[in-house]
Amino acid sequence: MRYWKEELPYPIRQLVAYPMTENLSMRRLTALGLALAAICSGLEAQKPDLYDLDVVRDIRLTFSQSNWWTLLTNNYNSGTNIEATMQMDSETLTRVGVRFRGNTSYRRLPVGSEKKSFNIETDWKVAQQKIYGYDHLNLNNGFHDPTFVREVLMYQIMRRYGAAPKCNFVRLWLNNQFWGIYINAQQPNGDMADEWWKTGDGNRYRGFPTDPRGGLDRAALVDLGDSISAYQSAYQFKQGNGTDLLNLVKVLNRTPTAQLQDELTKVWSLDQSYWYMIVMNVMMQKDSYIGSGKDHYLYHDEWHGLFHMFPFDLNEGLSAEGDQTRLSPFYNSTHIRRPAMSKTLPFADWRARYVAHYRTVAEESQPWSVIGALATKYHKMIAADVAKDTKKIYSTQWFNDNLTKDVGSGRDRIRGLKPAVEARTAYLKTQSEIWRTKPVLSGLAHSPTSPTQRDTVWVTASASGAASVKLWSRARGRFVAAAMFDDGKHHDGGANDGVWGGSIAPNASGSTVNYYIEANTTAGVAAYLPRTAEFQAPSYEVTWPKGVSAVRLNEFMASNSTTIPDEKNQFDDWLELYNTSNVGVDIGGLYLTDDPIKPTKYQIPAKTVVPAGGTVLVWCDEDGTQGPLHANFKLSASGEDILFFAADGKSLLDSFKFGKQYTDVSSGRLYDGKDPWWATFPSATPKALNQPAAGHRTYSALDAATHPITLKGVGDPKIASQLTWNLQDAPSNAPIALFMAGAGANVPLPPLGCWFLLDNPLLLVLPWASDAQGAATLKLPIPDDSNLVGVRLYGQAFALDTNGWLASSAVETTFAKK
Repeated sequence: MRYWKEELPYPIRQLVAYPMTENLSMRRLTALGLALAAICSGLEAQKPDLYDLDVVRDIRLTFSQSNWWTLLTNNYNSGTNIEATMQMDSETLTRVGVRFRGNTSYRRLPVGSEKKSFNIETDWKVAQQKIYGYDHLNLNNGFHDPTFVREVLMYQIMRRYGAAPKCNFVRLWLNNQFWGIYINAQQPNGDMADEWWKTGDGNRYRGFPTDPRGGLDRAALVDLGDSISAYQSAYQFKQGNGTDLLNLVKVLNRTPTAQLQDELTKVWSLDQSYWYMIVMNVMMQKDSYIGSGKDHYLYHDEWHGLFHMFPFDLNEGLSAEGDQTRLSPFYNSTHIRRPAMSKTLPFADWRARYVAHYRTVAEESQPWSVIGALATKYHKMIAADVAKDTKKIYSTQWFNDNLTKDVGSGRDRIRGLKPAVEARTAYLKTQSEIWRTKPVLSGLAHSPTSPTQRDTVWVTASASGAASVKLWSRARGRFVAAAMFDDGKHHDGGANDGVWGGSIAPNASGSTVNYYIEANTTAGVAAYLPRTAEFQAPSYEVTWPKGVSAVRLNEFMASNSTTIPDEKNQFDDWLELYNTSNVGVDIGGLYLTDDPIKPTKYQIPAKTVVPAGGTVLVWCDEDGTQGPLHANFKLSASGEDILFFAADGKSLLDSFKFGKQYTDVSSGRLYDGKDPWWATFPSATPKALNQPAAGHRTYSALDAATHPITLKGVGDPKIASQLTWNLQDAPSNAPIALFMAGAGANVPLPPLGCWFLLDNPLLLVLPWASDAQGAATLKLPIPDDSNLVGVRLYGQAFALDTNGWLASSAVETTFAKK
């Protein structure tokens, strides 16, 4: 990193050497130095993550209605929103929807308590309006928990072993009045599903009956017959018509015992359901599938065809309600109305899996040495705000005491967090089945590391005390088991040396293969490597044969609302191909696909010529009746693959795996047809080059939401005129470091949670500052020098917020003739 040096081109030196008109104080110059140190040296800082566990943000809701509290109260039963303006950090969101939420946390509050839980929908009236990438917030009031930390801890522990919402703390203000600390729990919607599964488009059902008649545990996968209507009153259908849910219930409850293990694993992720139920049990959360039979979600992963179970509403964990410290590890495991346990745990191998996972959670996450460190950290972090909170349900004394002492009496008695955890540890140590001697596993590896579709993959691991070892793997669908051997004949080294080997058959190019191993003793005690088994199992990708083409993927848009219409005036997904050569290229007969398993999904029509240095646009709308260049697939805004294949349907010419996309924001190559490749463009350029011959363009990181500040060029940057860059959406009155460079790039900055969008030569770092509205303007004279024509200057800003450093989008300015 350098400021600027004499060897830079003279015209550039002239431009960047002009002093800024604003005089900055020494304090801001010092802040600039800190910014430079943070960016260059990787000092830890915070990105604007709504669920950052180490940051307590302020949410300010302003209601224009004078009777807003009455409206919220009257609307509780109907779940109807009222309108408010929401502020967080430097963000202001208008026309958000707000309502009370919760069941017992609403109905069982002390008389007159105003510490209600809130639901906020940021896109209620303004489409696509989000805060740091999210459009739905759940603010919980800490009911049953004077410490406020239990629910945050429960979600954090669950996420170590399976899917679960994120959770942290916020401060809430209503019409400028402090409403205190709240627990901010992520909504279990499609956005959350996007974060855990290949797509977030699968069906979702909440196990929470809308009608209490017949028992709340009707949502516990109990067989309710063949009528979908019976399930509609037992579950909340968030997405889906229930036919897949009904099928799951049938398989679980009606399959003969002899076929159940085979049939159930075709539709149900047993391993993941065990992790969920085990965490609920170990952490004493009876208000879940294992106890009440409700308060869980079911998500149907379309890619693998399997249902997953995950939690919601974890405020009663860690003995927040009643003393659950002696809850049996097999609580309700024989209950006929808990078929996910009573139908599966009688199988010896499945019970061994359950016990192995139970031991993992008990060892890694249950002791007070683990929970206490986190609880103490968060308790201290929110203590001052809780003390100021006049709305809280419990007293400040209870907040302080309940970390280590019981509070209350009778039904309102709440166990101290530390004594409850320690009592639970002591009880679990008496459960001999959990602590039987297990195999010891290490050294899991596969070879070759990047196999082709012709390669058998060999997996090896060391196993001590194992009588048998299984290799579990899958490319798509359920995991299947194969035997491993310690005989010196399966890439396992010498016979009986403790190293076991097993093979995975060749898979199609483009496949992602996951695997893990299971070892068992002669007594049937199981162990897994990794210990989380199917959850985040190791993986490898099967490579494609490489082809060569002058045509490359160049730009695409997976959510087109207003950018460009097709021949039928419809705003569909699109992708653009670019010809890097100086002659036209006929791409007829080549293939495009969004599915690595189907490389020949869409064949480009014959005589489709991409002109020299030009582009061709393909509509991804699944409607070939509209024209020849309409592919038979759409692009998922939640992220997927785009692949470009040769005429043989096997040789990969180009590809890109993309993540979450935003409406009317394209992704594309920063330099047409070249690397470094992908950036996002708020002003897309379909049917045109990505890089303009002159003028300004703005680009951002692949996830544009990580760069909330906008930097853009204004006006016509001709020589002998003025360069103008405008900064918007920055924190108010914030110190800013403006970087200038001679090239663009996309370099990750993990400590900052964002991307550095510039590349060498780095020319200059200028001190800057935003005004009270979070804006700033840079104006620099452009020298009257013809050598500047066609020269490109790049800029990116980093602003200091109270929570750390925030990155801007980047601007590219190409200087033009007078």
